[in-house]
Amino acid sequence: MELLVQVLALVDDRTVVVACGVCTGWRDAVRAGILELSFTWCGRNVSRLVQSVAPKFAHLQNCNLRRCTLLNNQAVEAVACNCPDLHILDLSGGTRLTDLSLYALANGCRRLEKLDLSGCVGITEAGLVLLAENCHYIRHLNLCGCDNAGSDKALMALAQNCGGLEFLNVGWCERITDIGVTALANWCPDLRVVDLCGCLLITGQSVIVLADNCLNLRALGLHCCRNITDVAMYALANSSKCRASNGEIRSKRAARSGTTSFFSGKALTSSSIGSCSSIGSPSTSSCSSNSDCNNTSKKFYVQSLSQVEEGYGLVSLNLSGCTALSAVAVQAVCDAFPSLHTCPEKYSLNISGCLNLTRVHCQCVVDARRERIGSYGQQQDYARNRLY
Repeated sequence: MELLVQVLALVDDRTVVVACGVCTGWRDAVRAGILELSFTWCGRNVSRLVQSVAPKFAHLQNCNLRRCTLLNNQAVEAVACNCPDLHILDLSGGTRLTDLSLYALANGCRRLEKLDLSGCVGITEAGLVLLAENCHYIRHLNLCGCDNAGSDKALMALAQNCGGLEFLNVGWCERITDIGVTALANWCPDLRVVDLCGCLLITGQSVIVLADNCLNLRALGLHCCRNITDVAMYALANSSKCRASNGEIRSKRAARSGTTSFFSGKALTSSSIGSCSSIGSPSTSSCSSNSDCNNTSKKFYVQSLSQVEEGYGLVSLNLSGCTALSAVAVQAVCDAFPSLHTCPEKYSLNISGCLNLTRVHCQCVVDARRERIGSYGQQQDYARNRLY
């Protein structure tokens, strides 16, 4: 049986599903040994297939149903009823899913840690509140584009029940205000990645409370949040000293206890951040476009810094479309966090669409300019010496 499990670990997910129906012995081997499975290859028959095979994967911990647009509530209910040990579930793009799926997950998968619901436009605030009240271990939640579910009441439920939350994407949940973000910042101090792109009602107060309370914050998306002012930027810049001391304390604690964060050793890939995320994207907004980033070096620079446990301070900040900000205030943030870059090679400070921020530059750009000026001066001296 152990040899069979090792063999199945080397084949694709389609073959694993076929193997579970060969005989009783193979079915038992699959049930005991397969912990991760993807159904993204199923096409239009995905719902029927999931319902039929879910009972055969009782110990499943990671289920990928990403972009299965024909997935229905019955399939998610089958997964929730038969896979109580599920830790990671990707339902992004499930446009046919409703609150019935969230009710099933709340009752059957209470150990969920990572849940991607981006693009699930059928879920509502009521379903998300119930999920938060029952699944207290959620640390990674993507709600990008879930405008009917993303609200202040939902965020308050998450804050009160999921205190270990580290990643939250509520991009384009336009009903969210400072009230919900303030509750999150006060109750979830371990937040590391927050994407508020397109949350048009939030103001600088949300940024200030995140800066003051979430000292582990590594990435912040504020695309098109036009009510953000310079006061919020100065709050971020002033929090850098607290983050430095907090980072040193966390490093010492981690060294003594041997514990790691949920993101330690896990790359913040575009899929983990979410298909709608604006964090770390060099485009004006990846929420408004489904195209992938062409230059992967920029993306992986942000990923490599975000996953470092002993690091501290912002490594990604999206201010594209924040037209009320001044260059002086944003430059203060850039100077306070050396990992924020405007240079093409390490582009992690997005100021696209802000014509008044064209004078903001990271230290790399300044050093490169000085180097070019020095090189030009040497060439001029050399030419002058040759003439004389």
